[in-house]
Amino acid sequence: MNDTDLLTLAADLVDAEPGSVALTDRLSDIGWDSLSNAMFIAEADSACGVVVDAEALARCVTLADVQALTAPVLA
Repeated sequence: MNDTDLLTLAADLVDAEPGSVALTDRLSDIGWDSLSNAMFIAEADSACGVVVDAEALARCVTLADVQALTAPVLA
């Protein structure tokens, strides 16, 4: 999942305006919650074929941390 896809999805998951979130944003500051985690896992799998570990996702602090969970798949 590339940065643009992640940021678009993140904005959608937290009901933010497109383009209003950045990789440096703290998840707690943008309203990311456990429902966002579940929806992200489902969307990443469905749209990108990326399997995201729920426990690792729960430890994420920023959107960059979330992005790092999808990066190894692209390597």
